[in-house]
Order: sequence, then structure tokens, then C-alpha cells
Amino acid sequence: MKLIQNAAIPAAFILLAGGLSAQDTPSPAKDTDPKKSPPAPVGPAKIEEPKVTMDAEEIRTKTSYGFGYRNGRTFVNQTGRYGLRLDDLDRELFLKGLFDALELKDSDIEQDKINEALNQLSLVIKEREKKVAEENLSTGEEFLAENKKREGVITTETGLQYEILKKGDGEVHPAPPQGQRPTKQYMTIYRGTLIDGTEFDSSKGKATAMSLNVIPGFKEALTQMPVGSKWKLFIPADLGYKQSRRSAKLGPNSTLIFELELTELKDLPKPPSRPLNRPTPQGAQSVSPATPGRPGARAVSPPVRVPTRPGTGKARAVSPPVRIPIPPAKKQPDPPTPAPPKPR
Repeated sequence: MKLIQNAAIPAAFILLAGGLSAQDTPSPAKDTDPKKSPPAPVGPAKIEEPKVTMDAEEIRTKTSYGFGYRNGRTFVNQTGRYGLRLDDLDRELFLKGLFDALELKDSDIEQDKINEALNQLSLVIKEREKKVAEENLSTGEEFLAENKKREGVITTETGLQYEILKKGDGEVHPAPPQGQRPTKQYMTIYRGTLIDGTEFDSSKGKATAMSLNVIPGFKEALTQMPVGSKWKLFIPADLGYKQSRRSAKLGPNSTLIFELELTELKDLPKPPSRPLNRPTPQGAQSVSPATPGRPGARAVSPPVRVPTRPGTGKARAVSPPVRIPIPPAKKQPDPPTPAPPKPR
């Protein structure tokens, strides 16, 4: 779970194409008339640069609203994961603080006092979330107890409930043994809601590749469904996100409902082969190979976002290497040549 970060205003950039790759064209028919000049050579098509098509007022109107809307959504997505509600804030003062920051004004309230108030608010939210978790758990248990009585609802040993909306006759691909690398990915169409019908996740009707790195209830269904099946899952809190809040909509101890369709199984691409690395002496830094005209560099890893998978919440961070130059080692002078012995 990432800590709250300041929302950065996105900037829009227009990238112009650098050129078109040349394509082979059929050779023109030979002309035997010496009076006619040879045909002009065929070159790449000319690229027209994009032009401004909106008037200044329309640009200002739409971008002003767009920046505000996008940053508002970012703020809600970040703070909603921790249980902050809009009614926890005074909207007038919130907007005043926002515009004071945009106009580079000094804060009306000292930062240490703001931090103290934020700490107090976090304690208030923590106590409130405990009550929300208890209420969600109780409501979910009551719902599942009644739901299991319905005709067609199957309950597994773990407590997962499901009903078959469409039978499939394809392959069933179970989970690999522990420690063994998966060989398949599951192509799924899904939609997730709470028991009150609130949608919190969806593949938007498109088949999405999914691994088994998902919540337990989802994983159990994927590994038991034949390809071509469509099931409706009823996932209790202990097979879902448990006491973790995932968004403003998805609170702690939520019972989850998924409509899940398994369309096909695809082979996972083989991982790229890695070159063998020589062992590095203990205490020494690992230095990457140098490039021409540049000394060796060590790899430092800033986080990069990875797309979210259903049932896992937000995206995780992985770390590709960034090259930081390391000055070359100084050349040690050659040892002095000993003088020949003097004759006695």
C-alpha cells in the first residue's frame, strides 16, 4: 500500500512523428523513348504537423476543468484508501488551501500544527474503520447465510459460494504445485460488485489476462472452472481483502460478488534468459559493463508502476536499473625497477 503523495498536475505533450520508413515500390515500366525524361524518384509522404483547431476560450475552459477533475480523482483515489470522506473536510477551506498553494502563497497555518491535526484525524478514521469493518462483516455473514439456501448456489469447503451461469466444456487448469512456475494465464471477463450492487472493478467487457496472484476466492474459482464457463462468485471477507480497505467504495471486511467468465487459457511467455554473472567479492559493489567512452555504472532502482490485476488492489512497484556513472579507478604507477648490484 503506497503512502499518500502530493497529486501532481499532469502535463500534455504532443509528439511529432520523426518520419516514415521507406517502403519498396514496384519499378516503373521501361520507356524506350529517349526524348522523355526518367520519372521522378518516389520519396516518403510529407507529414503535416498538427494545428490548433480550438479557440483560446474553449482550450481554457476544457483544460481548466480537466486539470481540476483529474487531480480531484487522484486525491479521492489516494485518500479514499485510508477511509477519508469528503464530509471530513471543509470544502471552502480545502479550496482556499489549494489556491494558496497554486499561487505560491505562504500557508495560513503553520506546518507543525497541520501535521498535528492530520495525526488526530488519522486516529478518528482508525476508530471509525473498526466500526465499519464490524458492520461489513456482520452484514456479509447474514447475506451469505441466506444466499447459500438459494437453488443452484454451491458452497465449497472454504466457504466460497458460486452459481453456474453458463457451463463450459473446455480444459480445467489447476494451480501448479507450490514452488513450481505457472505455465498458463487465464483470459477472463469479469465484473465485481458489493452486496448492495456498487461496482468496484470491471474488465469493461473485454477479455483480460490474469495470473493466480489474486485474492483466494478468485483463485479457487479460476482453478476449478472449465474454459467457456461463466460463474457468479460470492466471496466472503476472509477469502477476499479481509480487514483491508482498498478504495473509497471497497471497505474493510467487504463481501464481494463477481461475475466471472473464463474465455481461454494462454501459454505464459518464457522468461528471458539471463547472462551468468561472475560472483562478486564480499563487500564489493556490483558494476555493470561499461559502454564506449563511458566508465562502468552501478544500477540504482526507482519504482515503476505495474498495471493493476483484479483482486490485488493497486499496482505494485518494480525496479528497473538506472545507470549512475562511477569514476574510473586511478591507474597505479608501475613499481620501480631495482638497480643492478654493484661489482665488488
